[in-house]
Amino acid sequence: MSAALPPVAAVLDAGARERVAPALSAAVLRDGRLVHASWHGELSGPAPRALRRDDLFDVASLTKVIATATLAAQLVEEGALDLDAPVAARLPGFEAGGKAGVTARHLLAHASGLPRWRPYFERVAADPVAGAAFLPPGRRPPPAALTGPFARGRALVREAVLAEPLEAAPGARAVYCDPGFIALGLLVEALGGAPLAALAERRVFRPLGLGATFFLDGVDPAAAAVRSAGRAFVPTGACPRRGAAALQGEVNDDNAWAMGGAAGHAGVFSTAPEVAALGQAWLDALEGRPSVVPARAAAAFAERDPTPGSERALGWDTPSRGASSLGGRLGRGPRGALGHLGFTGTSLWIDRDARLVCALLTNHVHPSGQSDRPRIRAFRQRFHDAVAEALGIG
Repeated sequence: MSAALPPVAAVLDAGARERVAPALSAAVLRDGRLVHASWHGELSGPAPRALRRDDLFDVASLTKVIATATLAAQLVEEGALDLDAPVAARLPGFEAGGKAGVTARHLLAHASGLPRWRPYFERVAADPVAGAAFLPPGRRPPPAALTGPFARGRALVREAVLAEPLEAAPGARAVYCDPGFIALGLLVEALGGAPLAALAERRVFRPLGLGATFFLDGVDPAAAAVRSAGRAFVPTGACPRRGAAALQGEVNDDNAWAMGGAAGHAGVFSTAPEVAALGQAWLDALEGRPSVVPARAAAAFAERDPTPGSERALGWDTPSRGASSLGGRLGRGPRGALGHLGFTGTSLWIDRDARLVCALLTNHVHPSGQSDRPRIRAFRQRFHDAVAEALGIG
């Protein structure tokens, strides 16, 4: 273990000891320099062992910023994506359900009026073809034989998202919304001319040298096999819908799994240092330094959205006015902070004034499959406060 910041390592050790999560890893960058990287706890399974630096976490909704929003920012800079044009103009069928006025800006800001969540996977699991992907592991066909079921599952989810009716007028409310980011992933694919996994690999992960960051897209099992070869995956929780006592090397999110494992809202696997490197790419862009993230688009995405009651930017969250997961000391400067959380127990925060990037990855949902939200929020606060203490911030 490499622990340059002892107070941070102590909090992570306590998290493992207190079973906040069986496995925890963190990386902190200051002025672009790695000042902390450590990994704690164990890789659970039939033969448990100590966690290693390169063990891969399901980062869950960090996918929204690591892949989807980053690609969207690139497309904005290239003129392929107009944030304020109707999504339906480039994604035919999306106008159904009153969505003709929904824009990419609405989707990025979680202000489209779409519902918070829908169990699209239920329709996929009940389908005679697509349902093969939801069979228990012992009965499920091998990955190469699931290409058809996953393609069918993607089509069913796409159909459902295009038809999904609004619950509110676009721009009238801000409600965190997975269906909106599924739709945004479909839009990015339409504009980029390739599957989301391939676009993220070619345009984001590879240029940044992120060799341990990827989607496992079941529609392309050969590529997924290459990416996962020799890798060890940190388990997430039990999944009754797939008959699994613990998911390992499969995306935790059932709607993402129904689409083959690669979706606009979830599906990326990574390590803490590589998640931090992606955060640094955004910070570099915001500071006007060369980056895979275009500077003009980054500045636009970092602005807090004007939707009533919103505390979000485009793709990103900002510290809440109450008890933020960023803790009590970071993100308090005039330029503030950008961040995002993931259901499995992950987070990425960028403190713009402190020129700081903090990546925290855990498998908090293992083994139950459920999140104790107050507990993981309190732990995130402890972690970020420890970073601030170690670096003399606040």
